[in-house]
Amino acid sequence: MNLKKRKSWLVSVPMLMLSMLVGACTGGNSSESTSPSTTGTPEASASASPAAIDTSNPVTIKLVLVGTKPADTDEVYAEVNKILKKKINTTLDVRFLDFNEYNQKYPLMFAANEDFDMALTGNWLFYPQTARKDGFLELKEDMIKKYMPQTWAQQPPLAFEQSKVDGKLYMISSNAFESGFNVAIIRGDLREKYKLPEVKSLTDYVNFMTTVAKNEKGITAFGGPSVNITPNPIPIMFADLERLFVHGSAPLAYDMKSPNPKLVNYLDDPEYSGRLNMLYEMAQNGVWEKDSIVSKTNWLEAFKQGKTAAHYGNILNMSAAMEAINLAHPEWKPEVIDLFPDTKRTRSPFNGGGIAIHATSKNPERAMMALDLLRYDKELFDLTVLGIKGKHWEPIGDNKFRSLPASTGYPPDGASPWGWRTQELIRQLEGPAGDLLAATNAKWKANNIIDTKLATFVLDDTNIKNELAALANVQKTYLLPIYHGLVKPEEGIPVAKQKLKEAGLDKVQAEMQKQIDEFIKKNP
Repeated sequence: MNLKKRKSWLVSVPMLMLSMLVGACTGGNSSESTSPSTTGTPEASASASPAAIDTSNPVTIKLVLVGTKPADTDEVYAEVNKILKKKINTTLDVRFLDFNEYNQKYPLMFAANEDFDMALTGNWLFYPQTARKDGFLELKEDMIKKYMPQTWAQQPPLAFEQSKVDGKLYMISSNAFESGFNVAIIRGDLREKYKLPEVKSLTDYVNFMTTVAKNEKGITAFGGPSVNITPNPIPIMFADLERLFVHGSAPLAYDMKSPNPKLVNYLDDPEYSGRLNMLYEMAQNGVWEKDSIVSKTNWLEAFKQGKTAAHYGNILNMSAAMEAINLAHPEWKPEVIDLFPDTKRTRSPFNGGGIAIHATSKNPERAMMALDLLRYDKELFDLTVLGIKGKHWEPIGDNKFRSLPASTGYPPDGASPWGWRTQELIRQLEGPAGDLLAATNAKWKANNIIDTKLATFVLDDTNIKNELAALANVQKTYLLPIYHGLVKPEEGIPVAKQKLKEAGLDKVQAEMQKQIDEFIKKNP
């Protein structure tokens, strides 16, 4: 089979992306071949092995990841390449797009048809629209069986199903449990210094940051409501976790618990208006820098370096930040808090993150073989996720590990291995941060997680892509200043709502609701 499929394409660059939501551009795909089956017994078909495939020709696979490149990455991947070279005569050339640049550069890689083989992707990272523009290679059943036999045998069928776009598969997803951006981290020493109570709520969190801003010199309390974990058009920590958005360009949300979701404009919600007033007051109190709306600072790194007093993100990254600080500055006493402990939340669908093959890759077969090993070879998995054993970490039994001081150069999960996180191989961090991560995930699974009806819904924006682009412009121009406290909500929201209406919000809402209703009808 000739897998060296070459396609050139153009893509529209959306102005804003909402974390874990669909992006703004789309396109057709003329391929009519079938995608991987999610039925039957894949174990019976997983008979291929690297030894049965000709790997006599040495190959370098170019891999694009998103995130800040840790200092010891090259050293770690030199060890990775020794193993890959021995097993499949392949090496990896890894490139990182930093958090402050990927929103622009990622789509442009495909528009310019740059030379690379694999890339991290997901429903927050241009996956559906890149697939629809033929940027990714369709991964067919026979290809996965031959070049990724372990994945075919062990990947949950639901992961294949949730990763399809228009019925075709373009990504091999991580299969680890995830839930979104919804926890905070603070400097516990500063909380104690100002005799503040334990932070348990959003109000407590805001009070902590405001107190630091008023009293602590030489430190920024908070990076701002658009801290660049991802460039979100809404301040996630101040949104309603039980309402989800269909598309980052439109302020339209639905109740995740509803069996028949109906879209509403979240700007009409009085409770959300109150939270916007809270943001305005924080800005007036100097909680973040005045130019944070255009800042390119990596605020997570800034927090770990002691330049800020608070941050937020998903539980995995916040527990990792806690561990890094405990190693380097235990006197800062980092505290990770679930600000909404009783709130229901959805588990992240499998299409939230994985690896896709570039449609113009010169070596897609070898790329798939390398990905299969990254996912299921324990030595490679530990290397890419944790770094070099004995330098960055040390094992404790078969499924735990302890970070070593040198892990500041390669933090656990810090080098963007999110596209191949395999649940069965993940080691639990020994100590407070690891215990916190395990306990939080267990608590959420038992009490908080529900599966929304629209977990696998993918918007087809063919009929509304111009309106979505216009709405993205409106959000950037009229809503971001409100979120950053530069405009009073009572003055800015009416103007923003009118501009959204003029940009086609009603048409977009009608089209989205039509597609949602059709999806629910087909998937009762």
